[in-house]
Amino acid sequence: MRPKVQQYAHLLLEWNRSINLTGARSLEEVEALIDDAGVLLEASWGGITRVIDIGSGGGLPAIPLAVEMPHIQFTLLEANARKCAFLQHVAGTLGLANVAVAPGRAEELGHQPALREQFDRAISRAAARPEVLLELALPFVRTGGDLVAQVSPLDPLVLEPAARLLGGGIPRLEHPAGGHALVVVPKLVPTPARFPRRSGLPGRKPLA
Repeated sequence: MRPKVQQYAHLLLEWNRSINLTGARSLEEVEALIDDAGVLLEASWGGITRVIDIGSGGGLPAIPLAVEMPHIQFTLLEANARKCAFLQHVAGTLGLANVAVAPGRAEELGHQPALREQFDRAISRAAARPEVLLELALPFVRTGGDLVAQVSPLDPLVLEPAARLLGGGIPRLEHPAGGHALVVVPKLVPTPARFPRRSGLPGRKPLA
């Protein structure tokens, strides 16, 4: 584990005592979470320059990825103000010039021209159920980009109707590792302007 990633693990554990960033309560558990998030490194990163992490929370998976790939710009989207403060502290403390924090809800930020369809890839780890995550994430991805999310194993074809509505292609499952896998959804055409729907609605009434 790189020194900056080890430093991040200690910061995550320290701040977790006052902010609910993760369910991990020991350094070993935090390091296990970081190792688990490392499955995203197995995805192809060729041609990727801008990435958005949906519901970044405590910074997984984006912070370790940003350390490993300093040539890629990571935007960490998070609605909770205290978690945003932690993410900004981590980026400053570790000197991660390739990390920016975007405070707010995906349902709202997904309609801002500065962010909508501006990213080569959206990533996420357990930010929402897969069918909900598609609506929150795909509006940020440019045509030709993709969503790569760490999920529990599932039949990716159940996500196809929602993916199609949002401009995506056929979802596929890659790199099963432990209890998790990666669901990959290519972005084929622009997302219709009505998506994402207003705050809270994707979770209450998923497209799938």
